[in-house]
Amino acid sequence: MSLLELHKIQTTKSSWQDFVEYSIQTPFYTETKARTQSLVEAIQLTLFHDYLSTFSPEEKSEFLSSPDSFQTSAEKFVNILEGVRYSQEGYNQKERSLFLGMLKSLLKEHKVDENGERKDLERYHFYRCIIRFCSDKDYIFRVYEKYKSYLSQGSGV
Repeated sequence: MSLLELHKIQTTKSSWQDFVEYSIQTPFYTETKARTQSLVEAIQLTLFHDYLSTFSPEEKSEFLSSPDSFQTSAEKFVNILEGVRYSQEGYNQKERSLFLGMLKSLLKEHKVDENGERKDLERYHFYRCIIRFCSDKDYIFRVYEKYKSYLSQGSGV
């Protein structure tokens, strides 16, 4: 294992942790959690909302009005982690192993404690949804449809 591979995985973990903490504090998440009465749905919608906020207003508008444009973007997003999931050149076995270990540790840190009790179900579900968001374009598209439906119901944020 190289320092570069280790640094890349640690940076990913740290970025995800920062992203989750940011997302939990957003007014959109607070409103969505109250309106949907579903922790997982609120998390999915918040992750999607935060994802869209990384684009310009023009791109965001295009994605919300054109499923094909959004689908193209989602495919590119999912392929960011191609080297650890799949690749035509093959896996980077060490990086893949480190990445999968990082995912497992993130989920384990937030799901159960040493007594098998749930510790932080909210963060656990955030990480679980991020993992799916980063690996399954069909999942992203389902959340995209939920998000558009949610907005049509009149989000105040």
